[in-house]
Amino acid sequence: MTVGPLHLSRDERYCADTFNGAVAAAALSAAWDIGLLEELAEKDALDVHRFAAGRDVHLGAVRAILTALASREIVVLDPLRKTASRGPGFEDAFKNRGFFYWLTRGCGELFTDLTRLTLNSERADRGMNRDSRAISVACRSIARTFFDPPLRELLDGMSFTTVADLGCGSADRIIMLAQQWPSVRAVGIDVAQGALAVSKEAVADAQLGHRITLVEDDVLTMAPRPEYRGVDLVTCFLMGHDFWPRENCINTLRRIRQVFPNVRNLVLGDTCRSTDVHGTDLPMFTLGFETVHAVMDQYLPTLEEWHSAIEESGWKRADERLIDLPAFSFIFRLTPA
Repeated sequence: MTVGPLHLSRDERYCADTFNGAVAAAALSAAWDIGLLEELAEKDALDVHRFAAGRDVHLGAVRAILTALASREIVVLDPLRKTASRGPGFEDAFKNRGFFYWLTRGCGELFTDLTRLTLNSERADRGMNRDSRAISVACRSIARTFFDPPLRELLDGMSFTTVADLGCGSADRIIMLAQQWPSVRAVGIDVAQGALAVSKEAVADAQLGHRITLVEDDVLTMAPRPEYRGVDLVTCFLMGHDFWPRENCINTLRRIRQVFPNVRNLVLGDTCRSTDVHGTDLPMFTLGFETVHAVMDQYLPTLEEWHSAIEESGWKRADERLIDLPAFSFIFRLTPA
């Protein structure tokens, strides 16, 4: 039994940090869900009891969440766990909260079932279950922070009247575009009902229902529709890897030109498979992103493979922006070749 201060060896510390990090990742997502992260971002110090009472959340659970975050120095918690404040790791954790939410909420069931999804004898009978609503919320945060600023810069000065967003998720992007360009109309397209539910709420809250149309359709099999005729700009973010493998990607890129006969620009943003990084050099998100898609048996292309497929599909790269985080990410502006 431990009765005094702990003195962990290097190996023990390494193992404890790995375990505690897994707990803290789930705690970070829960802290975002219940408004704890936002309140910490706004206040110098947070009264834990008052927060729990005001949000009608369980005091013991909130203290446990804060303890997990304190283990990674995301927050600083007093010994009696009555007061919490931002720790040295808070700023980065808050900025990157979408990645943690994608991992623990969006893909949590897949990781829980990882053993059965690894066994060929059981794999066929298991569903590749992910939470489409949680993934939409996560991707909204990721896109706002890392993809939207270069997207706005890329679109500045372009002329377009109607934009279609493929895999619109939360509709955050088309809402942003509709607000920035008041004369533009938008069509949000997604196959996931959970994502469309988030979209409908967001469009209604933004009071843009008269300019934004939401369509349930599969980007990989879609056909021409009346809603698509006037579209001259197509955007697609964080789902381009769903186009692959290569021949499917080429066919999907060609189909986009058929489905949207008046399209003049296709703006595509996504994350590629990592190259030339291994072990402890793997950056934020890469390991989770590649693990999930490997388990789902979904091919992830490299940047060079994207270049090659685009050239063969009847599009050409008019502009390219590389994104630092998520690592190995890009934004292409494609025009018909």
